[in-house]
Amino acid sequence: MANKVSLEEMIPTIKESLASGSSVSFTVTGNSMLPMLHHGTDTVTLSPVSGKLKKYDLPFYCRGDGKYILHRIIKVCDDEYIIRGDNCDFIERGIKHDDIIGVVTAFTRNGASHSTNELSYRVYKHFWCNGFSYFIRKKILLKSRVCLARIYRKIFRKK
Repeated sequence: MANKVSLEEMIPTIKESLASGSSVSFTVTGNSMLPMLHHGTDTVTLSPVSGKLKKYDLPFYCRGDGKYILHRIIKVCDDEYIIRGDNCDFIERGIKHDDIIGVVTAFTRNGASHSTNELSYRVYKHFWCNGFSYFIRKKILLKSRVCLARIYRKIFRKK
């Protein structure tokens, strides 16, 4: 069984490998990229960044507070990226190109390897991550679920 090492301990090695042109893989932690990536089971492969990133790319970057994050670009501006996790409401602004360490080019989910160039992934990112889909998922479906839960509690409340 492999020893577990924290991501913070691996950052120098990751940066060195990417700087030499190699790819790096690691297991993701957290739930901010659900439903695409699951905590503790799925892995991502980072490659060196070549040029300006595009909308829907998945950069691995360092926040100003020193935390390392893997989220999706939702808008590219002249001097910054606007980024959000697939399962997040919070939009992060002010991410500069120099903050980005690498970009996801492949991932493993449920034991199957996938490239970010695959048709199924391209369909997912355009459907799941666009503004209209986000509005439906977060606003309409969440509010409907809350309303239905209230109705259910009123009807089936034990007296």
